[in-house]
Amino acid sequence: MNEVEKSPAWPLGAMLLGVDGKEFGHVDIRPGLTILVGPNGSGKTRALRAIKTALEGTNRIEMYDRKVRFLSAGRSSPFEVYRSNAAGPDHIMNSDAAVGHSSHRNAWWKIESLTGDLLALDARADLKLKVEARLQQLFDRSIDLTWSQDGLSPRITSTRGAGSYPANSEASGILQLVALLAAIHNDEIGALIIDEPEISLHPQHQAFLLQEMERVAGDPADRRKKLVIFATHAPAMLALRSEQQLPNYAFFNDVSTPPAQVAADEPMLRRAKLKALLGRLGATHRMAVFAERILLVEGPSDETIVTQFAHRLDWPLLARNAQVLPVTGKGEFPEVAKLFRLMGKQVAVLADLDALADDNGLVNHFSGLAGANDVASKRGARSIAELDGDLRNDLSAFITKFRTAISNHIMEYPDWSGEVTADVREKRLALALILVAPTSLCEPARVEAKMLSSRYEVLLEMLGEMGCFFLRAGAIENYFSSRSVESPKPAAAANEAATFEGSDPAALEKQYRDVLQAIAHIAPSRGVIENRVLRPKLAAALSAAFQGMTETTTADELNALSRSTIGLSAGVFKLTNTSANGELRIKVEIDSPIFAREGFPVEISSNENLNVVLPNLLPDE
Repeated sequence: MNEVEKSPAWPLGAMLLGVDGKEFGHVDIRPGLTILVGPNGSGKTRALRAIKTALEGTNRIEMYDRKVRFLSAGRSSPFEVYRSNAAGPDHIMNSDAAVGHSSHRNAWWKIESLTGDLLALDARADLKLKVEARLQQLFDRSIDLTWSQDGLSPRITSTRGAGSYPANSEASGILQLVALLAAIHNDEIGALIIDEPEISLHPQHQAFLLQEMERVAGDPADRRKKLVIFATHAPAMLALRSEQQLPNYAFFNDVSTPPAQVAADEPMLRRAKLKALLGRLGATHRMAVFAERILLVEGPSDETIVTQFAHRLDWPLLARNAQVLPVTGKGEFPEVAKLFRLMGKQVAVLADLDALADDNGLVNHFSGLAGANDVASKRGARSIAELDGDLRNDLSAFITKFRTAISNHIMEYPDWSGEVTADVREKRLALALILVAPTSLCEPARVEAKMLSSRYEVLLEMLGEMGCFFLRAGAIENYFSSRSVESPKPAAAANEAATFEGSDPAALEKQYRDVLQAIAHIAPSRGVIENRVLRPKLAAALSAAFQGMTETTTADELNALSRSTIGLSAGVFKLTNTSANGELRIKVEIDSPIFAREGFPVEISSNENLNVVLPNLLPDE
């Protein structure tokens, strides 16, 4: 029986525990690469620890007389005291960097810093040559390792004749690469687990490191291969080029939600459209892999307007871990949405109106999602798709009945259609007219247009609740303050976005109402609201002060009461006793330049309701 035949069955399911110690989910580990992606605080590092425990506990690696190697995100820490005031002020070690101890050489793989790999490198000439070949290719450098009484001292030598120098004078990224390359090519390691391999590395070097990992990734039964598991925030570290690689990803989206992982037998992996989509994923798509919420828009011009509009309104797309992602056409919306939902993402769409006028593909996609029938039944409809079908028929009947009456209005409406048939253009423009200006028509067309408009609004409300939004006016350029026929669409969008900074936010919200609805859906929390932190602190401090004070209580005593109640936060407020005529009163000042607020200082009486006073003083907006 050969080594591959002895290999245990894969995948290995590593159970994850939440912050409360309870079972949280699991990650399947397969031969080759396993990549954990997600925002900070979503549980990736805990998952890496759980994977290490699972691999060691099941003897999956030790059975081949190989090691499980874990490299932490703080792996360069042994060098930091030689490079910065890491241990205290004015505390840089001026001697040559030295790490580790000779007694650690027989347990190097248990050290989770760069030290472990340097110890391994020192013991093996072949591994050192493997690493040096790459150092010379990338940086024209080689590395020497010598022992001193303080430990192992790495020195870097320039192959261009610039001499040698201690490792503490070298760039952090190069030191990281030395250790990472040593771990990647060390055949004693059967499972390599790395927390954020991209730390300190230039994007091109991140991509190079990924290539090196891909070269060795495989079944640890083969001595030339190893499991490679890492967590990353870097788009350059994503090896997502085909549908077969999707099951090797675990998508962490929120600390309270188990990671999503695509099953190897997922039917969607066999879809030709998905294969084509993954084959042309760009940098923006890779960025979206790290987001929790994704708003799909129709092209780069829409992306420009949406992101700059959100910026002008101080709407925190990034703070909500939301990404605006352009697709190449309305036909891609369902496929891209399905892909990101497989990753556990929340997905919304902002489409041109022709995606509603031309066919029912996008509507049917959202109508088929979980919860869509409940949304429809709340409004007296059997399904979103059924209402859409009825409206399509009624729109066609309306156009046939009032073609003459609406023809001039359609001709005057800004046309975004491009090269389409006259019938398609007529339907698109008629729908836009019905949605944005039904009262512009003459009787009796106006009456039916208003009725149709009201029914379409119900449909759009239902779709919006499911995350599907349409630009009622047509396309994004139909919302621009001015339209230049000569300007290409991306240039026109850039020119329009440039006007946002000088525009009134309220006017912009009205002008781009459809855009605002989509943004509010995908990033529902608006802004960092500091007053929500200040209010309960001040309320607690005042409540304690009023209960413990008299008319003669000093300011020092009041502020001491505040500190005993809210601790360090009391330093933001300065309390002074202004009681008089038997009424307890406190003057409150904001004693911090970074928390300056209008309305302060203010006097508050013990007779006032703090639940009313403080929200007025420190409102959410």
